Amino acid sequence: MSTEEPVPLYYDDLVLGDEHVAGTYTVTREAIIDFASEWDPQPFHIDEAAAQASFFGGLTACSAHIFSIFCITSQRWESGVVQMAVAGLGFDEMRMLRPVYAGDTLSCFTIVHALRESGSRPDCGIVTYRSELRNQRGEAVFSILATSMMARRQ
Repeated sequence: MSTEEPVPLYYDDLVLGDEHVAGTYTVTREAIIDFASEWDPQPFHIDEAAAQASFFGGLTACSAHIFSIFCITSQRWESGVVQMAVAGLGFDEMRMLRPVYAGDTLSCFTIVHALRESGSRPDCGIVTYRSELRNQRGEAVFSILATSMMARRQ
């Protein structure tokens, strides 16, 4: 285990167009069923026989589950930096591009899409990331534009 302190990443450190590789997450059968049982109990999310007979041909994660996976993996940049986020401001253009099946390992890739200084908070900047979750075959399964307010260096 590393004893190094995480490196803070501020708004001022971001460069338009930079791509950052973030975390990965392996989707299990149990996680799909547990999540969907509470939040989206469609047969193709909670019943393996029904899922096999469905359009999808197998158990698939619901969209809320996939979005939740994005939320956790997008914060885990492989570079070890910790984003100095102040607040999430919104999500746009969220797309479910392919089904996510039990056993899929999803990786998050994020590109700095837009940067602007905050008009109301001079100690912050606004960043928009274009992000994708890709499965183990490199296929994009989810995409989104995520906008956050980030602290600036003092």
